[in-house]
Amino acid sequence: MFLVDTNIISADAPTKRMAASSTFVTWMQQMDPRLYTSAVTIAEIERGIARLDRIEAIAKADRLRTWLFAVERLYAGRILPFNVEAARHAGKIMDSARSHAVGFADIAIASIAAANNMTVLTANTKDFGPLGVRVLNPFADHLPA
Repeated sequence: MFLVDTNIISADAPTKRMAASSTFVTWMQQMDPRLYTSAVTIAEIERGIARLDRIEAIAKADRLRTWLFAVERLYAGRILPFNVEAARHAGKIMDSARSHAVGFADIAIASIAAANNMTVLTANTKDFGPLGVRVLNPFADHLPA
């Protein structure tokens, strides 16, 4: 099972200039029941929408808001929380990765993956690499069947 990071979810956002490859889109559709995301990803996207509202890019914010609702429906029942078990993993990850400048959102996503024995699906291997979780970059690595 895979925990889909924010940058992978966002690759399909209506405000992106480049569309994901058809191979990647087909793989995501085939893997759908094995793909999860996290409440942290929802928060990161919502932060982006709030920023757009603040700078009065209302039309763009509205497009992203509509898209985010569709993402939430697509992942219904598969949006994992940052719970006590994940928090325990986060404490250990924060200590082991203390020499790396990794933000808490990435640590939280990694800890949710660890708590659920999942692989993080991300293009951000630089930040997730030192966190001690399995990582797959769908844009660079071989996609499993």
